[in-house]
Amino acid sequence: MFVFFILLFSFSAIILQAQNKKYSIEKYFNRNLSSKERDSLNFLLEKWSNDIRNDSTNIEAYFNRGIIFINLGLHHKAYYDFSRVIMFDSLNAIAYYNRAISCTKYSYNLEACSDFYRAYKLGLKEAEIIYNNKCGYFKNQIEQKK
Repeated sequence: MFVFFILLFSFSAIILQAQNKKYSIEKYFNRNLSSKERDSLNFLLEKWSNDIRNDSTNIEAYFNRGIIFINLGLHHKAYYDFSRVIMFDSLNAIAYYNRAISCTKYSYNLEACSDFYRAYKLGLKEAEIIYNNKCGYFKNQIEQKK
């Protein structure tokens, strides 16, 4: 019984110590990056985040930070940044395209296909190719809304 309490105490101390340290889970999202590439992307991520803190309407900063998030495999964060770009500039075909890419990390869904369609209608040829090849299931639904 005494050994059990010592093990429990030791385990609790390790957990409390681990909670006090700052851990990054980002490395688990995109395992193909080297440490050097990851450090470079994190440096740029901090730069664009600072620009956003200084000016919350900086479209370029949101766009570039979204690209960095995609490269780091953090698609949920990229989605948010591209949504901000679209909020400020609803005619930005590349922002729609990149937001769709973030949506398709796990599957092609209605939202992603709608964004590919918008990018395609705004003149982005790559979006047209993906829309026509991957979004057949949603085409009628999307095109009836337009």
